[in-house]
Amino acid sequence: MTTATAPSPAAATPATPAAASKPPRRRRSRRWIRAVAPFAVLFAIWAFTGVAHAIEEPDLDEPGTLSPLGTGRHGSSRLAELLQARGVRVERVTSGLQALQAAATGDATVFVPAPDYIDPTFASYVAHVPGAHRVVVVQPGLRTLIFSGIPIVKVDERWATASVAPRCSTAYAVEAGPAAALHDWYVVDGLAPSVDCYSGGVVGVSDGDTQTIYVGATDPFRNDRISENGNAALAVGLLGMYGRVIWVDVHAREPVTLSPVDVPNPELPQYRRGDRQRGSTGNPTIDAFPSVLWAALLLALTAAVLFAFARARRLGPPVAEPLPVLVPAAEAVTGRGRLYGRIRAREATLDALRGAAISRIARVLNPFGGAAPERDLVGRGMAGPPPAAETFIAQIAARTAAPEHAVRAILYGPAPQDDEGLDRAVADLDALVQAVMRDTPSPAEPSAEQTQGGTP
Repeated sequence: MTTATAPSPAAATPATPAAASKPPRRRRSRRWIRAVAPFAVLFAIWAFTGVAHAIEEPDLDEPGTLSPLGTGRHGSSRLAELLQARGVRVERVTSGLQALQAAATGDATVFVPAPDYIDPTFASYVAHVPGAHRVVVVQPGLRTLIFSGIPIVKVDERWATASVAPRCSTAYAVEAGPAAALHDWYVVDGLAPSVDCYSGGVVGVSDGDTQTIYVGATDPFRNDRISENGNAALAVGLLGMYGRVIWVDVHAREPVTLSPVDVPNPELPQYRRGDRQRGSTGNPTIDAFPSVLWAALLLALTAAVLFAFARARRLGPPVAEPLPVLVPAAEAVTGRGRLYGRIRAREATLDALRGAAISRIARVLNPFGGAAPERDLVGRGMAGPPPAAETFIAQIAARTAAPEHAVRAILYGPAPQDDEGLDRAVADLDALVQAVMRDTPSPAEPSAEQTQGGTP
């Protein structure tokens, strides 16, 4: 006699929606790489260019930079050798005071490769010591430009030094020809310049027997660039006028020292802007700004309006529209799904799926009508179940043996906030529909997130 074996409790428990197979995880979109890649390439190029530029620029803090003893690529030992070969004596001093004392002993060229490290009024002091002098100042900074008392003003600067033609009649510039002298360029304020060569890269003024020349680049004096174009001839021509060069080799900021001679306080240059044509609209606010500014603002506003019109088609939720042509249902559904996925319309997607599931369940539970119309059972916008849906929820719970709150969470719960939550909500919805469609009732349990208040 065969004994019947009682089924285990686990085997008697019907499958629930949460027990359904979890859909495969959706592959995360990498479209952002295409938007970031151009900016990353530009940033890499900019960073490489900036590092290369910083390496190429001389560091005046280094003892060998622009020094007659410096043999490195930023040193000036080759220039000192060229000067000595022409019979020019190089006297190296290590402070501005020593340079003034040496200049007072006779005619000389005073070479200042790091003007911001000494007293900014140094060139004005040289003009009051005995003898004839030429002061060659290399790329003066803002401190020297403001307080030097020399009426030379910096106009602009370049990213890299350019080799340009002299475009002047000065003898040493004409002899040198094209040279790398244009990194910063200058103009003389209020006076006639004694030197104006290389498109403003070499500019000078005279005060009695003293001539002060600003050179806008270090290239003609450096070991690594002195052999290019006419750099060597220009550097020797600038420094070899008097047969003696006082080389101010300073590499650290020194305190302001008093002049060994009685020097009057130099007058700072006066900067004035001439009268310019202004608008005459009668509105002082509009007339206070140049017309180019208003034209630029109008152009920017027009571009913003056009951009807003171009982007307006992407604003707002999806709108149902009739198809212009007849297409297979599978293609229409696939295209609609891809459109919703592309714009991340999770709420609209779940609304559409819930509406279809509610219609299908309503036809099974009420095959001959008599209950609320299907349109009264669909909850739009995840605002909770409509009033007519409570009876519908009770019918589903009775048929599937699932708790009413679980059915309510599956059909009318809040929208998920990510794609994984949407996948879980769709899986629970499919399981509930299958449980209702089976001949034998089976419970429908939602996922843990929906039981606690909705899919995240």
